[in-house]
Amino acid sequence: MIISPLKLDLLFSYIKLKLKEFIKGRRKFILLPFLALFVWFWFSLPSTLFQEPTSTILEDGQGILLSAKIAKDGQWRFPESDSIPKKYAVAVKYFEDEYFNYHLGVNPISLFRAFKQNLSSSKVISGGSTITMQVIRLSRKGKKRSYFEKVVEAILATRLELSYSKKEILNLYASHAPFGGNVVGLEAAAWRYYGRSAHLLSWGEVTTLAVLPNAPSLIYPGKNHEKLLLKRNKLLDKLYSKGKLTAEDVMLAKSEPLPKKPFALPQITPHLLDRLVNEGFEGKKVTTTIQLSLQTKLNELIDRYHYSLAQNQVHNAAILVLDVKNGKVLAYVGNTNCPEEEGGSKVDIITSKRSTGSTLKPFLFASMLEEGMLLPHALVEDVPTRISGYAPQNFDRSYDGAVSASNALTRSLNIPAVKMLQQFGIEQFYKNLQQLELNSINKGSNHYGLSLILGGAETSLWELCRGYYFLAQKLNGKPIQSIQYVANQKIIDKKTVLFSKASIYQTFEILTAVNRPNEEGAWKVFQSARKIAWKTGTSFGQRDAWAVGITPEYIVGVWAGNADGEGRPGLTGIQVAAPIMFNVLNYLPETSWFEEPSDEMVSINTCAVSGYRATENCTKTKIIKISPRGLDFQNCLFHKKIHLDITEQFRVNSNCYNVSDMKEVNWFVLPPVQEWFYKTKNPDFKSLPPIHPSCRGISEKVMELIYPKEGLKLFLPKNLDGTLSKTIFEVAHGRTNAEIYWYIDEEYLGATQRLHQKEIITTEGNHKITLVDDEGNMLEKRIEFIGK
Repeated sequence: MIISPLKLDLLFSYIKLKLKEFIKGRRKFILLPFLALFVWFWFSLPSTLFQEPTSTILEDGQGILLSAKIAKDGQWRFPESDSIPKKYAVAVKYFEDEYFNYHLGVNPISLFRAFKQNLSSSKVISGGSTITMQVIRLSRKGKKRSYFEKVVEAILATRLELSYSKKEILNLYASHAPFGGNVVGLEAAAWRYYGRSAHLLSWGEVTTLAVLPNAPSLIYPGKNHEKLLLKRNKLLDKLYSKGKLTAEDVMLAKSEPLPKKPFALPQITPHLLDRLVNEGFEGKKVTTTIQLSLQTKLNELIDRYHYSLAQNQVHNAAILVLDVKNGKVLAYVGNTNCPEEEGGSKVDIITSKRSTGSTLKPFLFASMLEEGMLLPHALVEDVPTRISGYAPQNFDRSYDGAVSASNALTRSLNIPAVKMLQQFGIEQFYKNLQQLELNSINKGSNHYGLSLILGGAETSLWELCRGYYFLAQKLNGKPIQSIQYVANQKIIDKKTVLFSKASIYQTFEILTAVNRPNEEGAWKVFQSARKIAWKTGTSFGQRDAWAVGITPEYIVGVWAGNADGEGRPGLTGIQVAAPIMFNVLNYLPETSWFEEPSDEMVSINTCAVSGYRATENCTKTKIIKISPRGLDFQNCLFHKKIHLDITEQFRVNSNCYNVSDMKEVNWFVLPPVQEWFYKTKNPDFKSLPPIHPSCRGISEKVMELIYPKEGLKLFLPKNLDGTLSKTIFEVAHGRTNAEIYWYIDEEYLGATQRLHQKEIITTEGNHKITLVDDEGNMLEKRIEFIGK
């Protein structure tokens, strides 16, 4: 039957119409599978491809590796890089995937060629995977290789190309490719096999690493090395044929040896690395504020000092350098590199709590200046002292009688510091330390008592340097900010430091006058080269040696000792820590000095001898600049008007001597106990002339008990057999050649001359001590003895 063309047209039109009606009614059912397939495809790629733990990496500001810690799973796997060297990118593309820049994750030609080769060989000899597919395979760890898995990799690779740039995909491959043993990723491999960053590798080194992930086991020595060498050289030849290398480049690259024993990764700042790990930076790449050149020099410096200190069995030391103006840590040497069996080299001394020694004294000095309770050179008492059973001693066990506050600070005298703290108030000083963020001193003022100023508390080198850093920043006129050791870390503004610029400046000025140790060489060179405020400290038992140096640009803190707390003879701040500190300063650029805050200071006329506000009785005066609160300080108590006879050898008064023959003079007078010790250190000191024989009976205080003080309760000392032992009493007299007669409860005990000490045995209870000198002056005191 023949159908006419017209009928055929009608038939096709009818079929077409019915087909449209069929599709229209079932469109959603037809599109649904395609939509589902698209949704699966789009969400098939995990949001995070790699979840393996990574190593913790510390770098300096130029990206140079400082220290590294292996990942939790025991692999050297650096955090993903955001860039890779151009040399490596060229080499790995020509070795793994020459058409990487042109395909969408899958290269059909490569897959077909690999399938054909594998089929003809009856085994897998080629995978045909692109770099993108290899990234997917690396992320799907543990998946068995199969044709089905290859299809999955191809699909996911296509999906990966839609979300990641070619550069990002190449970075993923370079960060997660295996390089033999426990080395994963290009950067880790560069450091382990060549000891430097991948960006610094040569063509011979780059091509070695480009071929290695294809067969990671080839990195091991032996016959494998020959295979690795052939692979590398073959790639070099290919790069030459493609015009990427010159013949000379290839020749030089082929002459380079293959890596042998892996390098240990740098550990230039191991203690800072541990600190950052504990602070939540584990597994991250951290750019620090550390200056590599300075850090390296100080590591070498501390090792040199450790060699000599170890002869005295001192094994640990630390150095911290802060940039005052920018608030950054420039060097962080947490300990020496001593063998662990010698003593705690893994301990971060910079954050460890140690006895403060005398390092807090400048804070007390500045506190008293701030409150107007002290002038810089005012005399403070330095005599044997016992306060509620606490008897501080100066380091050299001597006494000055009276010493200027500035001299007491520079010489780090203990007794004046205790008396100043007692006057200032322990509670207020404790609050001041809290504001300076010495947070380890946190047990309350009553817990520490007066020993707070002499090492009775513990702080860390970090906190101590931070306290001085706050003062230096305030004096520089900058906002007080937190210290950074991570680059671009959020800066935290601090509360205004309670000290004024004036009190800080005065304190720092006095600290520049600290007497240098009696040593030659660098000390004198440094002393003439720059101005620096510095303070040392030594803890009880010579367990901790401290030194802190301050300039407008830097804070340098040094600690030396043993991490286990063992004390050693000669382990003092001045002998051990200070030399290290000055050597550190010699490595730093030239420094300046703080600008005097003249607009916050006032001038005052002071007594040149006592340091108090001058009166008309002061024979010599000196104008100094002070904090305005210093105007409230008291007038000189030590210069008094006295009347002498015509020979100027005796004191007289109008009741016993002709007024017209008297001479009125101003005389520097100290209390008897202070005078007793003062004149031993000051040979030019002149005691008050004796009273004229015709004027005897003038009431004056010429004698004073040094020990024990009136009102003091003494325990009766006993020998081992239970019998009573002797208590040594001591008295000071204004006249060097005076003779003193001793009585207890009216019983005569004997006489003393020059050195007025007496051994006394007595019983429990209250007893009256009576002292009479050869001129009839009398002193009576009551002392209570109690049994144990």
